[in-house]
Amino acid sequence: MPEKPAKTLVSSTLAVTLIILVSKAAGFVREMIMAYVFGANAETDAYNSAYSLFYLPVLLFSSCISSTLVPQYLHCREELGEAQANRFSSNTLTLFSIASLVVSAIMFIAARPLVRTVYPGFAGDKLELTVLLTRVMLPALMFFAAGLVLSSILNAREKYVAAQLTGLPLSAAEIAAALFFSEKYGINAQAWGVIAAGILQILVLMPFLKGSFRYRPGIDLSDKYLRRLMVLAVPAVLSMAVNELNHMVDRMLASGLNDGDISAMTYAFKLIMFMMGVLVVPLTTVSFSRMAKETIKSGSDAVAAQVRESMRLLITVIVPIVIVAAVESRHIIRFAYGRGSFTQENVQVTGLVFLYYVIGVPFFALRDLTNRVYHAFQDTRTPMLVAAVSVVINITLNLILRRIMGVYGLALATGIAAFVGVTLLFALLSRKTAGIFDKSFVFTVSRILAANIPVFICAYALASIWPESFGTGLVFIRLAAITLCSLTVYILSLIALGGRQTIKILTQLIKRFKR
Repeated sequence: MPEKPAKTLVSSTLAVTLIILVSKAAGFVREMIMAYVFGANAETDAYNSAYSLFYLPVLLFSSCISSTLVPQYLHCREELGEAQANRFSSNTLTLFSIASLVVSAIMFIAARPLVRTVYPGFAGDKLELTVLLTRVMLPALMFFAAGLVLSSILNAREKYVAAQLTGLPLSAAEIAAALFFSEKYGINAQAWGVIAAGILQILVLMPFLKGSFRYRPGIDLSDKYLRRLMVLAVPAVLSMAVNELNHMVDRMLASGLNDGDISAMTYAFKLIMFMMGVLVVPLTTVSFSRMAKETIKSGSDAVAAQVRESMRLLITVIVPIVIVAAVESRHIIRFAYGRGSFTQENVQVTGLVFLYYVIGVPFFALRDLTNRVYHAFQDTRTPMLVAAVSVVINITLNLILRRIMGVYGLALATGIAAFVGVTLLFALLSRKTAGIFDKSFVFTVSRILAANIPVFICAYALASIWPESFGTGLVFIRLAAITLCSLTVYILSLIALGGRQTIKILTQLIKRFKR
């Protein structure tokens, strides 16, 4: 592949990565503070369960909006010009604002039976608290949905920074709630913090919309682009939301296990989402907008090279980090949460849950990227069918592994289901675009994977001889040393295996970070 597109992709991805890193770091601090203040118990189980119920429609709206609005916006602007694209955006914003209000009202009324259905193991005070917290959060849904529409418009215009800044208000509001209001209002303060975060997201986006979007009230259902978006949106919901749907099934089955198990899953999964946010989201965000443009201009063949480059970059970066995270899973949890009300028993349970989740991260990442490829082709049906298969496999494995491994089996089942899903997506994509995974691509990926064998040996050996570490400072030194040594071995292994193209990418990454 020509070097220039690769450099452009790396450059744009890094610009987004740096912003996301700041946002995710704030989110990481938020989780640390919440773990310190509240720990992992029945009360945090209620909050995390309520937030998951609230966040599920947010995620479903995100699936509809992010995967369909960008291609339709680009098509509309290409064919009819800026004014009509602006009108289409206004229609979309109105549509999803109304839809979010309707969903909020239904969920508010049905909160009790909804909690009973999704968390059948909850009863008494735990059930009542979950219902209350769910109802408190629901008014924020409209602000989150509107923020998703506005962020997608900015992404379509290659203004990626604004959308990634929207994570900061949630962190700020939740940190403030935990530090300043939890003593008086308890866990309820966190639910009110979610509403504050929704409003702040819109305020953060507004300055970036100047000159890019001007809202026109009303909705024109005759708009062909809006109708096309609605057609594509339904299958996009399942295909892009499968991660959270699987996680929701995990929590449902965990509700009948030990107190704190749901919180352990939530804390572990949030770290997984932190990894995904920093390592995967920047690449998929930039690639998706560019793939959608290339599809409009040149067709599927022109996109194949960019898909291969994106996947190579993703695998190069994510696999060694996942290996180190798996080897040091317990100490990562101890560093992230192991203080205050978060006991060593919480560390042990959450660490093992994190281990079983983290081995599935490469498959989560490749699945999300491959879904974006299909959506760039405006094919949301194929990912939907594959997602349905993944959900069925996840539920089946959950029921089996829960009896054998308890909460750990639920985390493992999610990774296995992701592996099956991404395998099917790859196979179908190969049939859709002949030669997309050519011999050169397979050979390069094989070299990258081979270079990770010494990484595992190095990380495992160091972890075995290093004494068990306690205290934030000592744990940090341990993690930093093992990570540094393992990544050094990784780079040397790549050089030894002759991965010239991979080394070029790594060199570009280093240069960009220096700048």
